[in-house]
Amino acid sequence: MENTLTSQSVCWRAHRGQLILPIAMAAFLALAFGCGRTAGPVTEAERETNYQRARDLYERGDFPAAAEYYKRALAADPNFAKAHLELGLLCDDKLGDPISAIYHYRCYLELQPDSNKKQLVEDFIERAKLSLAAKLPQSPIIDPSELTRLQNENAALLRENETLRTRIAELEKRAGAVTVALGALPAAVDSGSAAGPPTPVTTSSTAATVMVAPSPPPRTEAVSAEPAHGRVHVVQKGDTLYSLALRYYGTSTGWERIYQANRSGLPSKDQLKVGQQLVIP
Repeated sequence: MENTLTSQSVCWRAHRGQLILPIAMAAFLALAFGCGRTAGPVTEAERETNYQRARDLYERGDFPAAAEYYKRALAADPNFAKAHLELGLLCDDKLGDPISAIYHYRCYLELQPDSNKKQLVEDFIERAKLSLAAKLPQSPIIDPSELTRLQNENAALLRENETLRTRIAELEKRAGAVTVALGALPAAVDSGSAAGPPTPVTTSSTAATVMVAPSPPPRTEAVSAEPAHGRVHVVQKGDTLYSLALRYYGTSTGWERIYQANRSGLPSKDQLKVGQQLVIP
């Protein structure tokens, strides 16, 4: 029995070594070729030209070419944080290159430590690490069920990432619409005030003068957000509290809320059963 435990311990250490080595290599690359290197004598216009070209190619679906132009923009300005973030997402989502994704995510966080996207980018890094682990070649010391769980969790995170990107785009679009509306509001008020007093209108039949007041501006009704309600999730194969928190809250730190809401049916946070119904508060 003791020999069996010792053998399992050795296998687990070897497995950990295989998982940690590529991640450690990514960290080494990030340190060796860090974001703080000095840029050559390249103009701001050239940096922006390459960046806009990269975005155009991304919209057309030419992802490898877009990555090359992002790299040119970063060669012109290694401290271009936004280009690091977008290239990280491109490597992560479209090119299947988690090591490069981790590097560019970390460059972004180094250049923007106070960004409001910090938690989201940190979640992307964790997802890229899972993707990297799932890409490792299968060997006798790797538990196939654990590898399947990692692959399922990675697929769930990819779907969640796409949902989050869609939500961010919608929020930015709404914010732009509100800004435009607020910018037009003073002009509308000035136009109303410049209309002057009511215009007199004389009818031919009675020769009486009728004062016609200008029409008031249409009133904008406030739209109240629909209150959040509890949801029920049926556990699928590969689900974890971590992946469910990312799916419903957009951050992995929300797993404890789900756990606390379902304590009566969960002996521990790792014992989810397929078909089990979980309340998502």
